[in-house]
Amino acid sequence: MSHSAHAPRSRCRHRGLRLRLLLLACALGLMHPARDALAQTLPEGALTLQAAETRLREASRDLQRARRDVERAQAATGSAAARPNATLSIDTTDINPRRGIGAGPAWDKQVDTTVRLEQTFERGGKRELRMARADALLDAARADQADALRQQLRTLRIAYFDLKLAEDKLALLQQTLGLLDDTVARAEVRVKAGDLAPSDLERIRLDRLRAESDLRVAETAQRRAQAELARLLALEGMAGRLHASDPWPRPNVVPAAVGELPADRPDLRAAQSRLQAAQQGRSLAESLRTRDITVGVQYEHFPPDGRAMYGFGVSIPLFNGYDYSGEVDSAYAELGAAEDDRLRIAAEADAGLKLRRAELEVQAARAARYLDTVLPTARRSAEATEFAFRHGAVGVLDVLDARRTLRAIESEALDAQADLARARAELAAALNTDF
Repeated sequence: MSHSAHAPRSRCRHRGLRLRLLLLACALGLMHPARDALAQTLPEGALTLQAAETRLREASRDLQRARRDVERAQAATGSAAARPNATLSIDTTDINPRRGIGAGPAWDKQVDTTVRLEQTFERGGKRELRMARADALLDAARADQADALRQQLRTLRIAYFDLKLAEDKLALLQQTLGLLDDTVARAEVRVKAGDLAPSDLERIRLDRLRAESDLRVAETAQRRAQAELARLLALEGMAGRLHASDPWPRPNVVPAAVGELPADRPDLRAAQSRLQAAQQGRSLAESLRTRDITVGVQYEHFPPDGRAMYGFGVSIPLFNGYDYSGEVDSAYAELGAAEDDRLRIAAEADAGLKLRRAELEVQAARAARYLDTVLPTARRSAEATEFAFRHGAVGVLDVLDARRTLRAIESEALDAQADLARARAELAAALNTDF
């Protein structure tokens, strides 16, 4: 067969292979739609805080666990609304092995057969109390879900600006290392020209080695921050690409008044709902002392004499051995614990709000002082020293000291901005508001 005859089959096989690869790629994309969608919106790994918060709401594993708790609470409401099931019993007695059970069909056998149907009727409002308690626990689970989101947003915001801090410190060290490389090159020329002592060149090289070591530490800190942020967003496979693109929050005027604790804060609502559930649980425990009634009807069939009898009965439990005192005492103890938890959570939330507001005021003033006063002064001083060094007015030690001082102040300014961002995240969580 000629070569031209093989060509169409080869092209068909290649088209089929390409089609299968395309379908496989589409399937893999469908397996991770959220990750791929984020990858498309972040071609360079640039991540805004708003995009990170959106991703957190959709993919957080901790929030998914809270959703499962809500689903379990919803299922419990169905169990609480259930009524007691009826009981059907069939008893066959009077079977004599000597006489036998007679001939004929099963219905004519010489045995005594009783069919009985029993139904328990709850009294004391037990079903309504169970439903009210389950509804209160469902409200608490929903509030827990909202509180999990509040806490996760706080953690995410702090992790986001921790990554930005690591990135900015890494950039600062890279800039410092580049400046030292240029200084080493210039110093080598001056040593050859006899304008600079070899010992001064060695001091500059030593400073460069220190900066290079600090750079390696900063790279590790950045990778650690990326991994933490990726864990929160369930994007571990993209950790190395994540980059915090939002600017640092600017210091602003913080109101001196503390304000009131928001009544709709999820943890407070959850505590109140659990208190209501405990109150219903106490009433439910007390209702156990109200006797339920079981009503039964029966039909009895005995073929030899053709008799068929009907009957009914009522059964009521007697509390001659136990009157549910343990359940009642336990319910009262749970009610007291729920009240204690509600008061504790409210007190801690109120104190935490005051502390967060005071912390934000301090950090805002500190960041403003660094950005407006300390950092500009340090930069002017370092520029003057660099100018003097280039013109031979100061020595190497002076310029190296000036650079170290500037780098330390720039690093402290970044720390101040990061502390301000953390304080804002803490206050936003305390107030249950946006960042």
